[in-house]
Amino acid sequence: MKNQPKPIISHPTDGRSYKIGAKENTEVIFKADGEEVANKYAITEWWMEAGGPGPAPHVHDNNNELIYVLQGPVAVLVGEKWETLEKGGLVVIPAGTQHTFKNDSDQRVGILNIFMDAAYEAMMPQIMKMYADK
Repeated sequence: MKNQPKPIISHPTDGRSYKIGAKENTEVIFKADGEEVANKYAITEWWMEAGGPGPAPHVHDNNNELIYVLQGPVAVLVGEKWETLEKGGLVVIPAGTQHTFKNDSDQRVGILNIFMDAAYEAMMPQIMKMYADK
């Protein structure tokens, strides 16, 4: 069928990787996105070294987002409230809600990010510029 996601099997080392930030201490790995999933969702891993930044606080007007902590602690902003989550923590971010995340710790941390109803990788040039401007 046209415009249907394709089956994807992704091994731990699979994905398209981007190093971002002034020190390139944040890595984004695209596991599924774009045409391969009919632009219905994107699944990415974000790995931030000690002090690694996340994106500037932002809002997605039409897209819901999930953040699952793979390795913590990760500081997450939802609305006006910062919360620190450990491994296994989950954040559900409805469309229209301000949010971001960052690594305030002295260790490497990671999240699994699921972005729904849009292609996400196409935004990487804009995201990389946002990091460069920090």
